Amino acid sequence: MTIQLEQEIKFRMQSRDDGEAMLDGVGAILKEPRYFESNHLFDLPDRRFSMRREVLRLRRAGKEATLTYKGPLHGSGRIKKRHEFETVLGDDDAGERILKAIGLTETFRYEKYRAVYSLASLVIALDETPIGIFIELEGEPQRILGTAKTMGLGLDQGISLSYPQLYDLHRQETPEAPPFMVFLENGDSAAGAKDR
Repeated sequence: MTIQLEQEIKFRMQSRDDGEAMLDGVGAILKEPRYFESNHLFDLPDRRFSMRREVLRLRRAGKEATLTYKGPLHGSGRIKKRHEFETVLGDDDAGERILKAIGLTETFRYEKYRAVYSLASLVIALDETPIGIFIELEGEPQRILGTAKTMGLGLDQGISLSYPQLYDLHRQETPEAPPFMVFLENGDSAAGAKDR
């Protein structure tokens, strides 16, 4: 099990190519080539996790499944900070059955393609989602700020919202969007974006 203080910020990119060029420009090293992720959020019927701003997520990526608990946000500012507990599951179907058996239900699902990079002590993700392309910087706040500046990204451009929160905002602007943030069958995004 991994226990850590998650400290991260997202930046919206114009395209995946722009994101890759920016990461190449600062010397980021590709650690995990592009792969598909499906993320499933669970809660109790009274939505107590959501009300306390906590997250229980089952993530499927390839043959691996990860169960993650994220606590409430700490502090304020553009860099999101929260405690995170994470463990790899041997059987994702069994994990989902256990969560449902104890009374949890899936409340949201979001998909993305992710490539993982490293730069010094930072973990950097280049995410392609149904609502756009994002670079996510995770690590110590000073390292995040310094790297963002080197990449030509201002803190005022940073996004501390989670993908479910961003999708909720998207649905307010696009009421016809599907309830979950998923890619459509034909490969287009739920948002209709084609910035891959």
